[in-house]
Amino acid sequence: MEGIIRILRRFVAATLLISIFLLLFNFVLLGTLVFTENYQHSSPEDMVKQVTHGLEKQKDSFQLDGQATELLQQNHAWAMLLGENGHVIWDYHLPHDVPDSYNLVDVAKFSRYYLKDYPVYTSEHQEGLMVVGYPKESHWKYQLDFLAEWISSLPLRIALLLLCNLALALLISVVIGTRLIRKIRPLVDGVHNLAREQEVQLDTKGIFGDLAQSMNSASAILQNKTAALQSRDEARANWIAGISHDIRTPLSLILGYASEMEDQSDLSEEQRHQAGIIRRQGEKLRSLVSDLNLVSMLEYEMQPLHLKYIRLSVLGRQVVTEFLNHGLDDRYDIELKLADEAVRIHGDEKLLLRAISNLVQNSVRHNSQGCKITIETSLSQDRSQYRMIVRDDGRGIPQEQLAEITELYFSARRKRPAQQGHGLGLPMVARIAKAHHGHLILANGEDQRGLTAIMEFPVQSQNEKEEDG
Repeated sequence: MEGIIRILRRFVAATLLISIFLLLFNFVLLGTLVFTENYQHSSPEDMVKQVTHGLEKQKDSFQLDGQATELLQQNHAWAMLLGENGHVIWDYHLPHDVPDSYNLVDVAKFSRYYLKDYPVYTSEHQEGLMVVGYPKESHWKYQLDFLAEWISSLPLRIALLLLCNLALALLISVVIGTRLIRKIRPLVDGVHNLAREQEVQLDTKGIFGDLAQSMNSASAILQNKTAALQSRDEARANWIAGISHDIRTPLSLILGYASEMEDQSDLSEEQRHQAGIIRRQGEKLRSLVSDLNLVSMLEYEMQPLHLKYIRLSVLGRQVVTEFLNHGLDDRYDIELKLADEAVRIHGDEKLLLRAISNLVQNSVRHNSQGCKITIETSLSQDRSQYRMIVRDDGRGIPQEQLAEITELYFSARRKRPAQQGHGLGLPMVARIAKAHHGHLILANGEDQRGLTAIMEFPVQSQNEKEEDG
C-alpha cells in the first residue's frame, strides 16, 4: 500500500509541475506572438504622429515630406487634414467614398471608431485635425474602458485565477491518478504474491492487460515448477526412505549373525574378532542409513513432529546420563550448567534428544585427544528465546568451514567435502532446530580453539501447573 501511495504522490506532483510549466509557457508564447506581430511594424498612433510632423504649410499649400509619404505607401494608408470649419484642406490618396466636410458629431464618431468602415486615427496639427486611414478590415479598432478599482485589483484576480487553475489541475490529477492506481493495485499485489510464491490470477482486460497476462503466465510457470520441485523432493525422500528400509532388513540379519558368531565359543578368537568387526561396521552403516533418512525427511519437511511442552534442561540431563552410562572415556569431562529450568518450549522430544546427543557426539568424535564438554541452558534478555548450548575446548572447526558446515555433504552449496565421517551430524542438528522454528549458531572459542554450538528456540507460554507428558 505504501508503494501505491508513493506512486500516486509522485503522479500528482508531476501533473502539477507540468500544469504550471504549460501555463507559464502559454503565457510567454501568447505574449510573444501578440506583441511581436503588433510591433514589428509602426503602430497607427506612431504613424499618424509622423505624418502630422511631416506635413508643413508653404504659403497657400501643404507639403508632405518623403519619409511620411513612404510610410503611408507601405501601409496602403491615406490621410487628410481638416480645418477648423470641418472642411478637408489637404489630403493624400483620399478615397472617393470619404466625405470632404464634417461636423463635430462626425469627428467625434470617427475619432473613436471608424469612418465609412475605414479604421482611422487622429492627431492634432497646427492647422487643424490630421486624420490617417487604413484599408478596410486591416485593423480592429476597439476602445476598452476599465475602472481604476478593477485595474488595481488585477494582480489579485490573476493570482486567484492561477490558484483556481492549480486546484483544478490537482483535482483532475487526483481523479486520474486514483483511477490509474485502481488499475495498478492488482499488479502490485500480484508482484508481491509472486515474491511469496503464491498463485496470481489477474484480470487481463484494461490498459495493463498485456502485463497482467504476462504475470499470470509467470505465476503459472512458477506454480508448475514449484509443484515439480515438490514432487521431485517427495520422490527423492521416498526413494531414500525406501532404500533405507530395503537396507535395514538384510543389515539386521547381518548384525544378528555377526553377534551370534561373536558369542560362539567354538569359533577361534580370530573368527570371533572378525565377527565383532562385522557387527561394529554394520552398526555404523545402520546409523548412517538412519541419519540419511532422517535428514532427508527434515530437509523436505516430511518428518512428522510429535509436539509437546518440553524442558530442555531435562533433556540435557538425560543426554549426559546416557553418555556416562555408556562408558564415556575418561579423556572427556562433561559439565552441566542449567539456568531457567522451568522454561518450556514446544517440540518433539526424540528429535531434540537426537540433536543434543549429536552435538555432544560431535565434540567426542573430533577431539580424540580429549576435551571438556559443557552443556548449558539460558534465556535471552527479552525472554523470547531459550538456548541450548554445547561447547567444548577442543580443536574446533576452521573458520572458513563454519559457513558451510551445516550444508549436506551432497549439496551444491558445500564447496568443501566433509573432512571426517559422512557429514550428517551438524546438518541434522540445524534442520531439527529449523523444524522447531529455531536455528543453530556455530562459533569457535577464543584463539580459534573449541566449538560452541547454540540452538535457539522460541519460548512458548504455558501454564506452570502443566506437567510433561
